[in-house]
Amino acid sequence: MEKIFYSNIESPIGSIWVARSKIGLLRLDFPCEEVKFLKELGAHTETEPEYRPSKLDDIGNWLDGYFKGEKMEYKEPFDLRGTDFQKKVWNAIFDIPHGKLASYGQLAENIKKPKASRAVGNAVGQNPIAIIIPCHRVVWSSGGIGGFGGGLPIKRVLLNIENILPEAEGTPEKGIDLKKFF
Repeated sequence: MEKIFYSNIESPIGSIWVARSKIGLLRLDFPCEEVKFLKELGAHTETEPEYRPSKLDDIGNWLDGYFKGEKMEYKEPFDLRGTDFQKKVWNAIFDIPHGKLASYGQLAENIKKPKASRAVGNAVGQNPIAIIIPCHRVVWSSGGIGGFGGGLPIKRVLLNIENILPEAEGTPEKGIDLKKFF
């Protein structure tokens, strides 16, 4: 039987919920309540997850560094559960460097599906591991910020942490006050 461990991690943007299987990181969701997280997690596993924070300390350390503005590299494996197309998109998102942006169209080109921008957008919206698979770095080719499952205020916070915002959104600020986005 598959073992899934989960925990919550407090952050400047609220409670972040994470889950890991023996294969690797399975989910990272925010902002949400435990009940919603477990319901989403249940759609991807047949086993009862076990609350075990110690199994996810490394994710907490990674997130702490990220929210301090450090350029963090995630080197542990993922347990991505989705279609082959979704996995290609998620891997292309993972390849967007810290402090850089990509459009939905660029992602479609990167996965050799240049006419699939809308399908790419749908896959981006289904990203199971937010922040680490940095879907917040995906924007409209017109320069707009695009959408974000965690809400646009949180997307702006994440882009400001990396000192990047599309031109249509304004100039990034140093030492951003996270409270002004909520």
